[in-house]
Amino acid sequence: MNAILVATDFSNPSRGAAAYAAALAKLNGATLTLLHAYLLPTPVSEVPYVMVSVEELQKDNEKLVKEMAEGLENQYDIKVQTLVTIGLPADEVVYQATEIGADLVVTGMRGVTNTLDKLIGSTTAAIMRKSTVPVLVVPEQSVYAPWKQVVYATDFSYTMNLRCLKMLKVLSGNQPDMHMKIVYVQRPGEIMSAEQIAGKVRLDPMLETIPHSYLDLEHVSVEESLKQYLHDHPTDVLVMVAHKHSWWERLFSGSHTREMVYQSEIPLLVLQDK
Repeated sequence: MNAILVATDFSNPSRGAAAYAAALAKLNGATLTLLHAYLLPTPVSEVPYVMVSVEELQKDNEKLVKEMAEGLENQYDIKVQTLVTIGLPADEVVYQATEIGADLVVTGMRGVTNTLDKLIGSTTAAIMRKSTVPVLVVPEQSVYAPWKQVVYATDFSYTMNLRCLKMLKVLSGNQPDMHMKIVYVQRPGEIMSAEQIAGKVRLDPMLETIPHSYLDLEHVSVEESLKQYLHDHPTDVLVMVAHKHSWWERLFSGSHTREMVYQSEIPLLVLQDK
């Protein structure tokens, strides 16, 4: 891994995500870049307010990012680069990730609620949908510890390419005690299709360098079954794949009232296969 990009808005969740990313950067010998993207304030009423110049805003934001970077450098003994840009945060994160050649984007997650946008924030949700590189979503209270138990949730309904698994292999290579549980949830009476069976067969050799095992669960609700499994089995990271026309799209790109499928204290690694 060469480069990690962290999106920050100076909130507690984003600061926690930056610390988590710094630990990963140190572990993998990667460069770390903090990005803060902001929009210019727009008056919404006739109430008088003090106009702040673009130069002042830029200078203030650069100061905050620099202070944050210096704190991470001192704590983790790594070099941290900074970027401050004007624009929609999600779009800037995706654009800058491409510009600097980031291998991983890290962003924070808010507290518990029942809707996707409120749970992880609309900006984070947009980053997950638009990014072409893996995205690690880190809950506010998460502190990095070596990954030992990782759950990869899938329905085997598509063929994953090797590029998609590259980041997972890189991260597992520096975490020797990591074991990945591949969890598939089927509804009662449901039989795996030929496409799913073929997908499972093709997946195994792709994961040959990662210690792994398979677990099939049966439940009327995929989301509830996965939530219960994660509740009962301590897990360091949940891995899912963003793939068009897949289980991911049905779970995360549909109704925003759909309940999230993982416990909020578990980081989510989104592999991009788009």
